[in-house]
Amino acid sequence: MRGILESKAAFLRLTAMKFKSELPLTRQIASDRSILLIAIFLGLAAFLLAVLLQWLIYDDWLHRNGPLRLVGSALLFLLTALFAWWWQRAKRAEKVEVLKRLETIKWMNDRIRNSLQAIECVVYATNPHVTDPVRDAVDTIEGVLQEILSETYSVAPQTEAMPNSRSVRPSV
Repeated sequence: MRGILESKAAFLRLTAMKFKSELPLTRQIASDRSILLIAIFLGLAAFLLAVLLQWLIYDDWLHRNGPLRLVGSALLFLLTALFAWWWQRAKRAEKVEVLKRLETIKWMNDRIRNSLQAIECVVYATNPHVTDPVRDAVDTIEGVLQEILSETYSVAPQTEAMPNSRSVRPSV
């Protein structure tokens, strides 16, 4: 009975892990439409807050009834929306640049690992007795690559899982 419960718990953990997925990297970049909508929303929120405060101060606290002064509030709307739009565009450009760098790093990692695998296989095919020093050197290089990748991917915001080593070791 205990074995069945343990296997069922392991199955549930395994299936729960499969459904946790991150957004693709391209989906993490805000679109121009969403940037514009957020900027307009923030400008409108600032406008409404300014009008509400103006109404509270003049009408409710000071008891000065009169027309609301909307020119300053409209200027606040415009400046807030422009600043929010500019700031989000800058953040978007920064994120695109980071994602380009990560793609370059992944490409370089793949090319280096492929070259190391070819070197290791050629050495094994030509001189099987010198395979151990070459394998140690390849392991050292892959260790350094893995260290650099783990540092890079721990710094990057919400990226895909780090690529695994795909090196195939010939058996001696």
